[in-house]
Amino acid sequence: MPHRRPGWALPNGHIVRSQLEAALCDFLVEAAAPHAHWPLNFNVLIAPKQWLLYIPSIVLNEALKKDGRAILVEPVNSVQPGGGVRRLEGFRSQHAHQYFVVVVARRALQRRISKDAYDAIFPEEDFEPLGDFLRKL
Repeated sequence: MPHRRPGWALPNGHIVRSQLEAALCDFLVEAAAPHAHWPLNFNVLIAPKQWLLYIPSIVLNEALKKDGRAILVEPVNSVQPGGGVRRLEGFRSQHAHQYFVVVVARRALQRRISKDAYDAIFPEEDFEPLGDFLRKL
């Protein structure tokens, strides 16, 4: 049986895995920020001899960079194990020189997300600060 990508298709044809990723996709389309969903994958070290697969949710187009680094936008819905924060920490420890990681999370979660997991963090409740960030690129 062929592999099926998890998630559902939006009217623009992008396939997303969560409501937050769908909202981010709509916002990025409206902001004219070309992007792709899950085009990359990495094995990241999260503990001695423990590797996990990390597939960035959203990668902005090569024309949009921050300090010469490609920009990843990662929706975070949970800080619980399996929520992705450990993967982000491992990813940044290995690839911080190549990728700028933007996390979007509820304000209530933001203080609980390790600063090692992101380069910039924006609220889920209001994408306008993310829009300001994108306009300055």
